[in-house]
Amino acid sequence: MKLALVEDNIRTRSRIAKLLTDSLSDVRITQLGNLEAALAFAATLQQDYWLIDLGLPDGSGVDLIRFVRQRFEQANILVISVFGDVENIIRSIQAGADGYLLKDAIDKDLVQAIHAISLGGTPLSPMIASRLLERMLPTSTAQSAIEEPQIAEPLTLRETELLGLLARGYKYAEVSQLMDIGLSTVQTHVRRIYNKLAVNSRSEAVFEAKALGILPS
Repeated sequence: MKLALVEDNIRTRSRIAKLLTDSLSDVRITQLGNLEAALAFAATLQQDYWLIDLGLPDGSGVDLIRFVRQRFEQANILVISVFGDVENIIRSIQAGADGYLLKDAIDKDLVQAIHAISLGGTPLSPMIASRLLERMLPTSTAQSAIEEPQIAEPLTLRETELLGLLARGYKYAEVSQLMDIGLSTVQTHVRRIYNKLAVNSRSEAVFEAKALGILPS
């Protein structure tokens, strides 16, 4: 497992790296301390996992999330941050993050969150999940009183099936085999799904599909 850890505080970075090496026997960690170094690294080497702090000394980790997601669509990205405000949470998810942990929960939840992402989950610290629900509930209630939320162009049955497999954590090559279609066809379906749902990442697509009732919650 190749993992990039982006955190500017040396002590915190060392603590996280030790936690990972103690818990994951096959992990190879690259430690990066600022946005510039992380962007340069991301431009040349693919990683299985990215652990990204938002408050970097030379910029926002959200920009790195967006860059990694655009370059490596299947990378697993987890935010580790002290910022628990809704704006940063939503910006990170929209940029392509698969999960969001507050730093005070790292010791207890980090390894479990990495496993959850590998299975297609979206791990969130309890406070993060609570704040997202608080933001969504008034809007959802108002919408449901008028009409069910809809997308401009519904997903086809084939697209829904494919998205369901992605939500369960299957990689593109595995989806190709399970659905008996070519890898390029899988990629074409994914692009169409993203366009229809107006999203940019797997985690955001699954989130929107569940919110719209396309996939079970």
